[in-house]
Amino acid sequence: MSAKQAPTVFQHWPMFNLGLLLCVVWTAVSVIETTHLCRLQYARLQALQTEEWGMQENWSRLLLEESTWAAHHRVEKLAGEKLAMRAPTAADMKVVLR
Repeated sequence: MSAKQAPTVFQHWPMFNLGLLLCVVWTAVSVIETTHLCRLQYARLQALQTEEWGMQENWSRLLLEESTWAAHHRVEKLAGEKLAMRAPTAADMKVVLR
């Protein structure tokens, strides 16, 4: 038997175990980072949904206000009071033929 023997499989186990340990640690850190980023994005989503809800509420109020200001009876009343407008009589109408 010679003084130098070929390396056996068992001599490489410490490096293999170290490699596996590094892979496990890297995977754990990646999972933690991904979870953190997911939580940040979810918090941002909730903030945007809250903002959307507020804007939707504002839009509904504006539509209601617009329909109130543009109501037919209100426009007719203001036209008569402020602009002295009135509906035309039959004598005021003229028929135009081609």
